[in-house]
Amino acid sequence: MAMSEPAVLTCDLTKIFGGQTAVDGLDLEVPRGSVFALLGPNGAGKTTTIKLLLNLLQPTAGEIRVLGLDAVKDSVAVRRKVGYQAETQRFYPRVRVEELFCLCRSLYPRWNTERVTRYCRIFELPPHARVGELSKGKLTLLALVLAVGPEPELLLLDEPGTGLDPLRRRQVLQLLVEEMAGGDRTIIISSHQLQDVERIADRVGFLFRGKLILSRPLEQLLGEEKKVRVLFPGSPPADLPGWPGVRRVTREGSHLLISLSGHLDEVLGRLNRCEGVAFEVLDQTLEDVFVEYAAGEEASRDVVEHD
Repeated sequence: MAMSEPAVLTCDLTKIFGGQTAVDGLDLEVPRGSVFALLGPNGAGKTTTIKLLLNLLQPTAGEIRVLGLDAVKDSVAVRRKVGYQAETQRFYPRVRVEELFCLCRSLYPRWNTERVTRYCRIFELPPHARVGELSKGKLTLLALVLAVGPEPELLLLDEPGTGLDPLRRRQVLQLLVEEMAGGDRTIIISSHQLQDVERIADRVGFLFRGKLILSRPLEQLLGEEKKVRVLFPGSPPADLPGWPGVRRVTREGSHLLISLSGHLDEVLGRLNRCEGVAFEVLDQTLEDVFVEYAAGEEASRDVVEHD
C-alpha cells in the first residue's frame, strides 16, 4: 500500500436492513498510523460500519477499501491484516484460554506469543481457565488480547471498555496506544467513553443516524469549537445568528450562549465593538462538542419532520 493511501477509505457506503438505513452514504477516510475515534449515539451505525469494513456484512451500495484492498473482493486478505474486538464476545464456553491462543497461533503467521503472554499477565487472564468461567470484564480483555496477537496493521475496537472499571479501562487503552499505534499501524475505536477517547485519539468522526456529520483532527476540533457567554446591556444584534462561525445561539438566564465553529477572533472583535457588552470564552471537551453537534442534528431533524 502506498504511504499516502489511507488505512480505510469508503465512498457513498450504504447499508439498509429491511427498509431501515443503518449507514447512509458514508464517505470516511482514516489516515494510516492514526488513532481514529468513531463516535455516535446508540443506533448511529458505528458497529455496522466496522462490520462492513471486515465484510461481516455486505454493503447495499458504495465502495470500501481497507489497507489498500477491496474489502468485499479481497475480504480474506483484509482479515489477515486486521485485528478485531467485537462489542459482544461469543466464545465456546468450554474452551480454555490457552487453547484459543494455540488455535490463533496456528492461523496467523505473525502471531506475537511474547506480547500475548505479557498482556495476559498484566490483565490477570488465567490461561487454564475455561472461557465460560470468565467475567464480562475478563471476556473483554481476552478479546483484546486475541485482537492484538496477530500484530495487525489495522486494529478495530468496538466498545473496548465493556465491563471494565475506569482504572482498568484507562490502563488498557493507554497500553494499546503506546504499543500498537503509530508507524503504519492504525487503530479505529468506537466507544461511549468520551473522556477515554479524548486522551488517546488524534482524529474523531461523529456518526448520526448513519451519516458522518464531522471528521477532524482532535486538536483542531477542540481548538475551533468554542462557546462564548455574552451579556448584552440591551437587545443583541439582530444578525447575531448569521455571524461567521456561529452554529447556535441559546439563552442561559440573563446571558446568551454562542456556539462557535471557528472564527473566534472575528466574533470577539464584533462583540468588542458592541457598547457595554461583557463576555467570556469557554473551552469545550470532546463530550461537550459531541453533545452540541448531536443536539444540532436532532433539532434539524425535528424541523424537517415537522415541515
